[in-house]
Amino acid sequence: MKTTAIATLLLVAGASLTSCHSEQSKDRRDTTVNSNARPSGSDTAGTPANKAGSEDPSAQFISEAAVSGLLENEMGRIGQQKAQLQAIKDYAVTIERDHKVAGTGLAEIAKAKNLTLPLTISAEKQEHLTDLSQMTGKDFDSYYTNMMVENHLTDIALFEGASKSPDTAVSHYALKLLPTLQKHYKQARELASKFDQNKR
Repeated sequence: MKTTAIATLLLVAGASLTSCHSEQSKDRRDTTVNSNARPSGSDTAGTPANKAGSEDPSAQFISEAAVSGLLENEMGRIGQQKAQLQAIKDYAVTIERDHKVAGTGLAEIAKAKNLTLPLTISAEKQEHLTDLSQMTGKDFDSYYTNMMVENHLTDIALFEGASKSPDTAVSHYALKLLPTLQKHYKQARELASKFDQNKR
């Protein structure tokens, strides 16, 4: 009787060990499969310019120039709708037209470098646009022209830096656009002087 009980226990123990060994082998196979798997969505159409920019000065410029262009296009649109002074309305037409042309050239460079351009502006700039869109009359005209002065000072500094880039596609683009940006800045300063602000 005792012999039969012992034999039964040995059979149960052996079955348990075999089961554990089988599960461990399965786990090892699963781990091997998972370690060789590629993350979902690892293949992309292009690298976002603002992501590559931390390592690539050209990509950084492309990203910043694209965001600036988005802002200028929107300001051109708002200026045409809300400006009181006709000279500012006319300026806004020029801004939208010139920056759309500039954006086309920038998109071509980005495509050649397999970069994806940003589609939104910063939260800070968006806040300025929101404030601007809520203004009317002389308040709007004054704020608009002052904002254009500041924006183009920033743009000129950005493009002057890019004009020295060893990347010829970037440097040629920047050199081509600089005279237009300088013209925009001069016009904005002249308009702003009508309100005795940002005289430069």
